Amino acid sequence: MHMEEPCFDFLGTMETLGYQVYPSCRNTSGVLGFSVTIETQATNTDFVEGKIEAFLVNFGEKMVHLSEEAFQTQVTALIKLKECEDTQLGEEVDRNWFEVVTQQYVFDRLNKEIEELKILKNELVSFFMEHRHVVGFGEKEKETYGDDQSSLAPETQDTETKTSSYGDVSELIFLPASPVLAKATRITDVRAFTSSINNTPLP
Repeated sequence: MHMEEPCFDFLGTMETLGYQVYPSCRNTSGVLGFSVTIETQATNTDFVEGKIEAFLVNFGEKMVHLSEEAFQTQVTALIKLKECEDTQLGEEVDRNWFEVVTQQYVFDRLNKEIEELKILKNELVSFFMEHRHVVGFGEKEKETYGDDQSSLAPETQDTETKTSSYGDVSELIFLPASPVLAKATRITDVRAFTSSINNTPLP
C-alpha cells in the first residue's frame, strides 16, 4: 500500500500543514530509517509531531481494513515494476554503481526485494505496528510517546513522571562500525590527506 498520497492527503490537505509533505525511507550504512518530512509554517513542533503520529495511526487502520485481494493487487504491481527490464544502459550502470559506491555489492538486489515482497498482509501489518514508533530521547525528554499515552490520567502526566519510552537513557550510544570499514583509515585532516595522494596533473 503506497504511503505517499495518503500522507499528503492527511497532513497536507486535511491538516493544511504545508505543500511539502512526504514520507521517505533510507539505508544508511545498512541501518534502515523512515521519516515523514513536513515543510510548514507551524512553530509548535509538538503539534506537528502529534499530527504525524495521527497519520501513522490512520494509515495503520487502513492497512488493517485493506482486503486481501486489494493487498495482493498492490504487491503484484510492485513486483512487476521491479521485474521490468532496464530501458537504458544507464539505469543498469547507475544501479550497479550504487552497490560499488556504498560498498554493499548486492548486485541481485531487485531479485532479493521481489522475494521479500512475497509476504502476507498480516505479516506486513504486524511489522508496521511494531516499528511505527521511533522516539528521540535525551536528558531533556519530557514525554512518553506510545499507544498507551492517552490512557494516562492528567494528574500522572507531569514533567516529573514523563520519561523516555526507551528507559533512563540520557546519552547517545554509538554503534560499532561495520566490519566492511574495519580496515578503513579515518580522515581528520582533508588537506593533509589530499596532499599525500599522487595525482596525475591535468593536461
